[in-house]
Amino acid sequence: MIQEDARFVRSRAALIAAVVELLDEGRDAAQLSITDIVGRAGVSRPTFYKHFDDTAALIREAALRRLQSAFDRIPSVGDDPSWPTFVRGTLRALLHELDADAPFYRAALESSFGLLTGDVIAYLATRLLESSPLGPVIRRRPGPDTPRDRAEFLAAGAMWHVTRWLFTDADVPVEADTNPTADSSAAARASTDELVERLSSLLLASSGATVAELDALRAEHVRS
Repeated sequence: MIQEDARFVRSRAALIAAVVELLDEGRDAAQLSITDIVGRAGVSRPTFYKHFDDTAALIREAALRRLQSAFDRIPSVGDDPSWPTFVRGTLRALLHELDADAPFYRAALESSFGLLTGDVIAYLATRLLESSPLGPVIRRRPGPDTPRDRAEFLAAGAMWHVTRWLFTDADVPVEADTNPTADSSAAARASTDELVERLSSLLLASSGATVAELDALRAEHVRS
């Protein structure tokens, strides 16, 4: 049983690595076949279906894992950082990673835009609640909505801006009614630092927090 589980884990990892390699090489996600993927992974077609229903499901998982790895590689900003230190350090490192792998993320979003966007928003909302200075503010803010609702609202806005940025100046077809990148070619692409400042300001304003409030919460945490 243990040996079988090990084979299952290895074959899943091989499929994920294969689709990442193929998309990094510039392959069109819409034209990518299961035959292409299993050939690169060195597994059988039945093995593919033990793990995934279709190529879109595989690409979604590969994108989420790559995003999680990007977050894991973000350098630490130390214990109890201020909001400007945390958000600028985190966003700058993350956006550099996304920019370096932009063809992959664009292909992944094109493959399954709605479902992947939902997955990413859920992941980002969890990080906002559990790993950012905004977490305590989001949780204690009064209102009929839940902390999770607020975190997902903030994450969705951030996702929209980053998606537009990834697609701006990219020669990639988009659909106006489903994709926020539809008119991205109309404006010049913001620099990484410009987008960092924009997202930092929007997250703070949309959460209802202030830098002074976050500093006070940080001071309370240090004293406790």
